[in-house]
Amino acid sequence: MVTINGVWLGVYFNPRPVISIPSSTSSILFFVGYRSSELKRKNGLFQELKLKIEQEAKGFNLGYSIVVKDFKFPESELTLDQNKQIPGASLMKLPILAVVFKAVEEGKVSLDEQITIERKDIAGGSGRLKAMKLPYLLSFRQLLEYMISLSENTETNKVISILGFDYIGDGFKEIGLNDTILVRNMMDFTSRRKGMENYTSACDIGIILEKIYRKELVSEELSSLALSFLEKQKVNDRIPLYLPEEVIVAHKTGLERGVVHDAGIVFTPRGDYM
Repeated sequence: MVTINGVWLGVYFNPRPVISIPSSTSSILFFVGYRSSELKRKNGLFQELKLKIEQEAKGFNLGYSIVVKDFKFPESELTLDQNKQIPGASLMKLPILAVVFKAVEEGKVSLDEQITIERKDIAGGSGRLKAMKLPYLLSFRQLLEYMISLSENTETNKVISILGFDYIGDGFKEIGLNDTILVRNMMDFTSRRKGMENYTSACDIGIILEKIYRKELVSEELSSLALSFLEKQKVNDRIPLYLPEEVIVAHKTGLERGVVHDAGIVFTPRGDYM
């Protein structure tokens, strides 16, 4: 799913037909034949969607990095400049979360560890904490949840200070994120004006989302925890905007001047996709 300047572009997939198969052999043959024809149909739909996206983007003079994948047919996907490095904005918090879980597995940090937020830690855009009595105590697990579901910058910067830029950067590479770079804190616009920018790509974000979906982000338990954070996302004016309320969208947004992101997993009765 893609939204471009408020225009929703999507692919609709019919449910798998119900049919009676008389034997296991014919069942296998039917499945292979059905899958082949369905894959061809989906590839055609993706190609049609790709052309529509390119036309819309050209009309608005937009840059983009896009990956769309149906998890039932992972060999079929729509990609547009998927490895193009784009300013990460708050979408960077998803790769950071992935590295944090790696640190948890290594015993470098604990989800139950108590973290203190002091006044000197407060970053711009952290509206919730302005009403809190400081210093504020929370668990590392809560820190991560607020970083993702509320997109809190203070919590994100605290995570960066605990793990360090070098560890996080090395972690990106170990996970296989070749286009993702973290060089400054959230809301550090002074550094941004000097040319220091955080970058990621649709390809890298897609790697993380697929690991979460398949319960392969470090462990099944941590993958489920990451999914729960994404399902609690409070900013729902992009991917979920035109979807029925009952459709679950686990996603992470990002927004800065000149940059609008949303990336996630959409769970539907007809199949799941990112």
